[in-house]
Amino acid sequence: MGNAAQSSSIHLVSKAFLPHYRSVNSVAVLTRYMQRQDIGVATLLAGSGINPGDLDDPDFFVTPEQELKVIRNIVKLAPEPAIGLEIGQHYHVGVYGKQGAAAYSCDTLLEAIQIAYRYIVLSLTFFPHDLKVEGELAYMQMNELLDLKDLRMFICERDVASMQRMARDLLGKPLPFQEVRFAYPQPDYASAYEQAFECPVRFNAGANLIVFESQYLFMPLPLANPLVKKTFEDECRQVSLRLQEMETASGRIRHTLMHQHGTLPSFTQMARSMNVSPRTLRRRLSEEGASYKSLVAEIMCEKAIDLIEKTSDSFEQIAMELGYSDLPNFYRAFKSWTGHNPGYYRKRKD
Repeated sequence: MGNAAQSSSIHLVSKAFLPHYRSVNSVAVLTRYMQRQDIGVATLLAGSGINPGDLDDPDFFVTPEQELKVIRNIVKLAPEPAIGLEIGQHYHVGVYGKQGAAAYSCDTLLEAIQIAYRYIVLSLTFFPHDLKVEGELAYMQMNELLDLKDLRMFICERDVASMQRMARDLLGKPLPFQEVRFAYPQPDYASAYEQAFECPVRFNAGANLIVFESQYLFMPLPLANPLVKKTFEDECRQVSLRLQEMETASGRIRHTLMHQHGTLPSFTQMARSMNVSPRTLRRRLSEEGASYKSLVAEIMCEKAIDLIEKTSDSFEQIAMELGYSDLPNFYRAFKSWTGHNPGYYRKRKD
């Protein structure tokens, strides 16, 4: 009865942004798994700017873009389609470093989730999270902050499977899922989902969602230790501050623009989203030798070339994807960015 009364008012929400830097641990897990499939680490890291030696450095950070390049290599090279479901099970609590250690030492699963949400910038997810409790059921939702395109299924599979593994590590026993929902169409290998999660799985749902009995939120964790929890939570706070200090204004803008879908924000809108005045943002960019206009042109150019070379979309579709309603305007902009017409890069792809 006490747990039911407590749970009736629970609604936890993590911060809804993706940090510019994240631990290299996630990439290390990915490459170790794929190496066991006889795929070399250099092949897996190709184009990411990450060196093999970086994977052994606990203080090395990568950008989400670098990790996504490694994931794209894996998706292309993986021998089996359900690779995300399998890899997610290798994201044990130790992979999460100080955040995992703090969670391990909490009194209950609910307290561990609160730690995870409070320091979501230290997690390895690409999604903001939302936990609601309604009576005897808990609903954990993953909100899609980015348009992950061809990597969407892999990352959703990996994240849900990793949460299943994390819960098992924390509780010392499996957390039975009542239902799992995904917001994308059913894949050909849908049976692998039910085998992995041992519960009904729905596709084309309104959101990516895990449903489980709320009683598990209040179960005592076997390794609870308030002093250890406090120690590692303090370290989580310090690492979070360090990540903030590493971010430059141009880096944050570049990161935001790279994952922006459709029309890009104006300079004033960007400043507002960064909680600074336009004047302050302009000064910081000037100190870094950058301008908003040049950053927009750089990102738009990268996005356009990526879509031309990696998709079969028409130039009209690509123009609309980038926020251009008029194809001639897109052509002129592209020529100013690259010195070539879009057709040059499409032929290069072929």
